[in-house]
Amino acid sequence: MKTLPSAMDIAGFIAAAEALTQNSIEQLSAFYAEDCRFSDPFQTVQGRRRVQAVYRDMFAHLDRPRFAQVRVLGAPDHQGREVMIGWDFEFSLAKGRPRQVIHGCSRLILNAEGKIQEHIDYWDASRLMQSFPLVGPVIGWIRKKIGHDTSQ
Repeated sequence: MKTLPSAMDIAGFIAAAEALTQNSIEQLSAFYAEDCRFSDPFQTVQGRRRVQAVYRDMFAHLDRPRFAQVRVLGAPDHQGREVMIGWDFEFSLAKGRPRQVIHGCSRLILNAEGKIQEHIDYWDASRLMQSFPLVGPVIGWIRKKIGHDTSQ
């Protein structure tokens, strides 16, 4: 007989994500399994401690990063093992620089205890890369070459 995962406290996870600060990384990471896997367009890490390091690095390298409008995008799958959430990530690349917003979503796969076993973020990294001086023009050129002209 297959064991179904315990229900995850999705509301608690959302509240922790929206309230995330340098000092509350431990509270958010409590939702993750010890041997979890985290992946986004720039990195893949294994283990809760490495996930914590991703969040610590976020605060070390960005000015005032925060997750806003975190929400469930649909009901968890019929086994209660997978949840999709949407979010807006707000930040500045440096103090005094303009605020940016990245719209994205995360696929959370839960283990039998209802902890996050796998966290996969989906967002358009090329939008962020366009704001960097050296690669920005190249990314903009590539987007124009392969993208659809929406002015017609």
